[in-house]
Amino acid sequence: MPKLSTSIFSGICLNLVKMLGIYLVMVLLFHRPDYFIHIHGDTMSYFEPIIHLLEQGSYSPDYRMPGYGFLFYGFFLLSHSQEASFFLIVLLQFILTGMAYGLIAQMVFELTGSRKFYALSFLLMEVNYYLLFDSYLSTESIATSLLILISYLCFRPGRFPLFMGLAVCWLIFLKSIFCLLFIPLGFYLLQKKLSKRFFLLLLIPLVLIEGSWILRNAIKFHAFVPLTYQTFYPEGQYGSIYGFQSIQEIIRAYGGSHQFWRMDSEAAWYFSGGFADPVFIQGIPYPNFKEEQFVKPNPRFMTSQMNLDSLLKLKRAMTSVYLTTVTTKNPQNILKECKGELVYIRSRSPLYVASIRKEKPSLFYVEANFLRLKNIFFTIYFFDNVFRNPAIYARLNPFLNASLQAFIYLINGMMWFFSSLSLLITLYFGLRWKDPKILTWLSWLNAYTLFLYLFVFKQAEERYFCVLYPIWILMSLTVLHRIFNYLQRKWN
Repeated sequence: MPKLSTSIFSGICLNLVKMLGIYLVMVLLFHRPDYFIHIHGDTMSYFEPIIHLLEQGSYSPDYRMPGYGFLFYGFFLLSHSQEASFFLIVLLQFILTGMAYGLIAQMVFELTGSRKFYALSFLLMEVNYYLLFDSYLSTESIATSLLILISYLCFRPGRFPLFMGLAVCWLIFLKSIFCLLFIPLGFYLLQKKLSKRFFLLLLIPLVLIEGSWILRNAIKFHAFVPLTYQTFYPEGQYGSIYGFQSIQEIIRAYGGSHQFWRMDSEAAWYFSGGFADPVFIQGIPYPNFKEEQFVKPNPRFMTSQMNLDSLLKLKRAMTSVYLTTVTTKNPQNILKECKGELVYIRSRSPLYVASIRKEKPSLFYVEANFLRLKNIFFTIYFFDNVFRNPAIYARLNPFLNASLQAFIYLINGMMWFFSSLSLLITLYFGLRWKDPKILTWLSWLNAYTLFLYLFVFKQAEERYFCVLYPIWILMSLTVLHRIFNYLQRKWN
């Protein structure tokens, strides 16, 4: 049996080789450094409070918990360079992911006893859809690694409770949606009949660290604030378009996709192409689209208060606000210049949402949730990858581009299909098994995450589910091995 240290070392080496490969291919060959250290719309919302802390001595604004930003704080104190700090964060993410891959492979081997499945787990981890998430300056990579560590410690119940407590606490400070992870985790551990000392040590990090954060918030806000002062950061901050949160509530009400940067989402229609691939003339974006490319609101979603004409008015107002947002030289003037449009958007949107809730309750409470589920599980965008970028098309031989695209589609398609199947199987086992095993915990973890994102927070964005993808690979390989053994016994 491979040693745990060997698995972790192998995972780190493979992931660092992947890091070097991304640099050589994406930066040196395709001249796309943004794919190596990727800054996206949410990135600076994690680091701006830390920059404010370094420059002015206070953590502000408070739209994010400091679980990710403190990495920038530590690396900046060492390097005194923002660029170097970003590189060190990305390097740390590749190392932690490599360690996590080693833990996954070790669990696969111990659950299956197969060296072939052990090797296959490394391969699938390195070529899956989330190939580049370690390069993102975002919480997904480290949160995924922490979930894998927590799952491994569940595989070894009773060991290292302090590490488990620290991992859960850090995970909450990265993604506060996991603040209720203690419910499925506690239920699972209680059935293991562990000692009171184990649970005491497990809770110590949470009590000390979360308690300090609550005390800090109480002093600053004079209120009990266990997580963040606001659920969402204000519109207009860090790339969030003014007025869009109001539009987003309408889209959520009928189960559409809020990803306005994608032309196949319901949200893109409201920007009239302003965001989706605009043409820039002297630095000013102009819509570049064909109207039929966008997903229009379905007529069956309409109510007595909301029809296509009223939504077209919202669309024109939203497009106007967006174009002002991206062209103005002084962001402070946006609220003044777009005052009329914003008043209209923010006054009409709640009325339309209320009309859907009142007149079409089955759509609002039931169908919309399943539409979000469908958008996640049956979206072709899930298989998108860097080779679809027009800048890369021009540098690749057409046959090589098609071959690479086909290979990635094949790998991801197989994993997505079988992972979905194994998810259903393990959810079934998670309810049936009287003696909880690791697959039971994994099924509960999946159910918890999917339920909160899809049904509570109504978010149907693929990025939020990258934390589950390695877990799905572990589940898939384990269930696949069990199916092979069952068929082999039948055939014999």
